[in-house]
Order: sequence, then structure tokens, then C-alpha cells
Amino acid sequence: MDTYAIALSMPKMYTVQIEHQGNTHTLQVPEDQIIIRAASAAGLDLPSSCNAGVCTTCAGRIIEGKVDQAEGMGVSPELQEKGYVLLCVAYPRSDLKIESEKEDELYELQFGQFQKR
Repeated sequence: MDTYAIALSMPKMYTVQIEHQGNTHTLQVPEDQIIIRAASAAGLDLPSSCNAGVCTTCAGRIIEGKVDQAEGMGVSPELQEKGYVLLCVAYPRSDLKIESEKEDELYELQFGQFQKR
């Protein structure tokens, strides 16, 4: 296989910056890897629980960029459009800037209106 063919078969890499507990962590994440797995491999311990896109423990908010989180059942489509992401099911689709630990914020936006009735 020539060098060009090998390059075409390799997954695209994206730069992912995660603001976590006052620090910025920069990772290189391939397009076929879930963001939280890449963070864990780099030694960044982000909150997570179900790892299936159902709970909101790993919720973050995208400041810049795009992800594929088709399996993110724990975030409504409307809030996904506003940048909320479940990092346990999110694949990068561009370079990203993300804020971590948005579970409480996301929970309030999704369910707060039901508690006030």
C-alpha cells in the first residue's frame, strides 16, 4: 500500500480543548473515538456514569465546533442545537472547545420547567 492510500485510510484527527475545573486540556482525538475515552486515555478524569448517552453525568457544552452524538438520548434535540453534549457518546467532527461539568445546568434546562408546576 502506498503512502497516499495509508493516509486516506487513517481517521481524521481533531484538536479538542476541554475546560475542566479551571484548566484547559488539549487533546488530539480521532474522528472514530468517543471524546471521553480520549480524555481518559490522556489522564483527564471527566465525570461519567452510564457511558451510554442516557444519564447526563458527562454533560458538557460546546463553545466551538461540531460533534456527532446520535446516541445521545439524554439531551433533547433543542438543547443539542444549543451546544449541550454527552461526552460519552460524542465523536468529534471538527476542532472543538468544550466546557465540562454541565450536568446540573443541562438537568435544569431539560427538567426544571416540570418541577415548577
